[in-house]
Amino acid sequence: MVTCDVTLVSSDQTHVTIPSVAAWQHIELLRCLVALDEGGCEEMPPIELGFASEVVQAIAAYLQQTNRIAVDVPKPLTVPLEQLVPAWEMEFVRNAERCELLLPLFECTCYLRITGLRNLLAAYVAQRVDEIAKEAPSIMEGAAKVRAYLQLENEWTAEEMEHLEEEMRYAKQVDPMAY
Repeated sequence: MVTCDVTLVSSDQTHVTIPSVAAWQHIELLRCLVALDEGGCEEMPPIELGFASEVVQAIAAYLQQTNRIAVDVPKPLTVPLEQLVPAWEMEFVRNAERCELLLPLFECTCYLRITGLRNLLAAYVAQRVDEIAKEAPSIMEGAAKVRAYLQLENEWTAEEMEHLEEEMRYAKQVDPMAY
């Protein structure tokens, strides 16, 4: 198996080198590419990614700090994520959220198949969605805030939204614990 350093290239052509030990231990995509390589290539060519340099640099920073076996995060979360992972990982995801890199970072980790980071980001996003929804005064406002957080467009027409809001008020009237 190839065990050289690996270079990730961002969409703006920033090159980030991941030391071989971290790269081959955590980036499953590399192992898949080597399995497909019939020529027995001695070096891994740079991996071109369609992500901003900040995303690629964040992945490199995470992989260079990761020196442990990934925590098995329960699905669904049964305790706050802070109780399961080291403080530096929580700071890492919070910083990614502050820099608005959380979702592109998640997408890139899915592409590279970095299981530990993908699971961490997915759990954090799930926890934040739950918090955002619970903080909202109504289900409709909660849905709007969750869409904004996930950077999703509202695909409902104004008329559909009006009917849905009416249905939600009725559901709440019939069963105050409905949501």
